[in-house]
Amino acid sequence: MKIPVQFTSKMGRMMSDRRARQLVGIMGGLALISLAQPAWADGTSIETGLTTFKAWLLGISSVVGAIAVMFVGYAKLTGRMEWGRAVTVLLGIGIIFSAVTIVGWMGGSGG
Repeated sequence: MKIPVQFTSKMGRMMSDRRARQLVGIMGGLALISLAQPAWADGTSIETGLTTFKAWLLGISSVVGAIAVMFVGYAKLTGRMEWGRAVTVLLGIGIIFSAVTIVGWMGGSGG
């Protein structure tokens, strides 16, 4: 069995629409659960657990972001990536690390 080396359109999609909707639903549910209600502001175990989970995700995303920046730099150095894709990756990393501020703006707290 020959393993494909590079992703092509003949190989199909990486994720089905149904799976993408499921992931968006799960992430939306987690976002709704993580919203702190005034009654929970005293530091319940749920809030502590979610804060720990947020810190863990930030640590993982820092490592993944650093690897992505290194990959973009290497790909640009060797001429294997166009500027559009490089800018898209770097903007995505900026949005991921600005997520708390962006949510603060949406909630009216200003970050």
